[in-house]
Amino acid sequence: MDKDKHSLEAYLSEIGREKLLSDDEERQLAKRIQAGDGRAVDKLTKANLTYVVSLAHEYEHRGLALDDLISEGNIGMLRAASKFDGSVEKRFVTYAAPYIREAMQSAIEQQTGLYRVPRNVADPKTEKKRSRALSMDAPIGGSTELSLGRVVPDKDASVPDDALEREMLMQELRALVSTLDERGQRVMGSLYAFDGNPHTMAETAEAMGLKRERVRQIRDKAIRQISKLTKNTSLKDYLNA
Repeated sequence: MDKDKHSLEAYLSEIGREKLLSDDEERQLAKRIQAGDGRAVDKLTKANLTYVVSLAHEYEHRGLALDDLISEGNIGMLRAASKFDGSVEKRFVTYAAPYIREAMQSAIEQQTGLYRVPRNVADPKTEKKRSRALSMDAPIGGSTELSLGRVVPDKDASVPDDALEREMLMQELRALVSTLDERGQRVMGSLYAFDGNPHTMAETAEAMGLKRERVRQIRDKAIRQISKLTKNTSLKDYLNA
């Protein structure tokens, strides 16, 4: 717990040093983003990471840790940055807020419950109560002898859990890699099997017409950039394994 707290404090200290952007700077970055400049996405998002943290505090104590909320919010902000149009008369944080909130809310619903209330139900509050995720030990069907844990088979339960965790990890990695420059995207996509086929560093170097050492440098730089944008320790461990 102390380690997690220290890590979060270090992250907050780091992003707190980022310079805020002016309206004109945001508009210029928006033009570069629309032209496919991944570095512009990186600069726009890094300047607004503290805003994600401020929103994350609003969603605390709902079943998801603060650092996880920040990671999900950062992904939402990346989606917003890739679509940001500087011609609209609004600051980027105003434009990005719905994306950030949606990312956090979706993560809370997916990771703390088994059911999401349909958007068109007549009484969402009642439906939410009715469909609240059950404890595995909670009695069901009016019987104190029968619980969800007894009904759901436990055999090989770790296999789908591992697959789901890996898929969520790869989804976040793809979103973060999309903020890199073209070379960074190609290298990471090749090494981490975005096309379903993992390639070695040597194979990647040959396909790109680069030296193996250059590919390693591009990969290491990409990992450093991604690590600054995420608080997901599992993803960091995966990249640094």
